Amino acid sequence: MKKRFAAGMLSFLLAACLLCPFAALADETQETLTEQKKQAQQEYEDAKKQLAALQSQTSATKGQIGQLEGQIAEITAQIEAVTAAKQEAQQLVAERRNVEAAAVEALNQKQAEYDASLAQCKTQMGAMQMLNNGGALAYIAQAKSLYEVLTFSETLRQMSAQNSATLTRLNDEADALELARQAAEAATAEAEAAEAALAEQEAQLNDSESQLESALQQANSALSAQQAAQEAQNLVTKAAQAAYYKAIAELDAYNRAQGDKYGANLHFTSLDFGNPLPGHYTITNTFSSPDPWGKPHNGTDFAAGNGTPIYAAADGIVSVARSHSSYGNYVMVTHGRADDGNLYETLYAHMSSYVVSAGTPVAKGDLIGYVGNTGSVWGAYGGYHLHLEIRINNVRANSLNYIPH
Repeated sequence: MKKRFAAGMLSFLLAACLLCPFAALADETQETLTEQKKQAQQEYEDAKKQLAALQSQTSATKGQIGQLEGQIAEITAQIEAVTAAKQEAQQLVAERRNVEAAAVEALNQKQAEYDASLAQCKTQMGAMQMLNNGGALAYIAQAKSLYEVLTFSETLRQMSAQNSATLTRLNDEADALELARQAAEAATAEAEAAEAALAEQEAQLNDSESQLESALQQANSALSAQQAAQEAQNLVTKAAQAAYYKAIAELDAYNRAQGDKYGANLHFTSLDFGNPLPGHYTITNTFSSPDPWGKPHNGTDFAAGNGTPIYAAADGIVSVARSHSSYGNYVMVTHGRADDGNLYETLYAHMSSYVVSAGTPVAKGDLIGYVGNTGSVWGAYGGYHLHLEIRINNVRANSLNYIPH
């Protein structure tokens, strides 16, 4: 089997000499494709950030709208309560005004009664004065009995006392009615003040409600504009994503072409793969498991210290050794075709550096580079690991099915 590989290697080296003029062109193509992918990735990331900012803004506006709607509902309930209280206060004012009017009417009636009694007293006093001025002799002369003569003076005294008592009673009743009128007037004033306070509170609440409704209208207008901008940005983001995926596909197509070119003269591989990090790793992510962005992982991650040596997993030819925006510093080795007729390749990514170049033959266990955290990795100031892929006929497969671990 070693002879078959050596013969294939010799054929490859002869062909490589003839293909040297095209090597520079291949490198330029990969550099162009890598740059295109890097630019597309940056545009996609920028579009996603802009979309996320718009989504956050829209979410904040929706929260503001919900808060305003809650405040409006609360103020509306307060207005309803104040309006009901104001109506009750208006009814109370009307009732107390009626009581006050009744008190005034009663006082007026008592005043009329007092005035009538006073007039009667004045008439009686006038008559008595006339008697005192000479009328008394005429009255005595007309008396029919000694009793009438003797009781005349007592009668006058009783009439005077009765009139005095009547006037005193009327005065007392008038005073009581005046107190009742004053109390009714004070109660009416108190009810009117309460009504005025409720009316002012109602006006303030109505003003607050108007301001909140205006703010709500502005927030709804802003939300409509933000949703339109978000929808437009969503289209931009999808377009950037499509461009990014297209750039990835073009670069993968180039890598496949490189593998086909370098693997064309390698017609045998024993599939005797070894571990590129013997005894110095921890598996942190496996093939097809979701990455932090939710996409299926394309390889297996072997966490190891920065600068840990990385070795070729099997004999082959280095088909790619470059820097990449996602893979960072990476190397791809084409191992040739196995007895099953399939072409096998391995890819080693996120190296701190590599020590081989495209077209370099390597044997299993040869040093090809060192563990790093270049390219797209996560974990602040960390993420040191080897991202290992195995490809069969340019299709990624689970490397743990072939690499001892």
